[in-house]
Amino acid sequence: MKKTLSLISIIIPIVLSVLIINFLLDGIALRIQGLPIVLPIVLCPVGAAFGVMGYRMNKDHLSRIGIIFNLVLFIFPIAYNIVGTLSHGV
Repeated sequence: MKKTLSLISIIIPIVLSVLIINFLLDGIALRIQGLPIVLPIVLCPVGAAFGVMGYRMNKDHLSRIGIIFNLVLFIFPIAYNIVGTLSHGV
């Protein structure tokens, strides 16, 4: 149970990162349009919570990496929208 929380906190941002990279580079045509940019706002706090719980139980580096990765990925859609608005206008 202890390592499971750490692994979940790592798996969530990895899957979201793959979806975002696919969205930005148009690798595989998916019909989810802008959803990969919005999903981190919803799922990354959940992944960070799993990382914090895993860190409290185990104090390992895997949970710490999961927490950091989730926080960085949580900030990405906000920065993406700000930069997009500033560079392309309204």
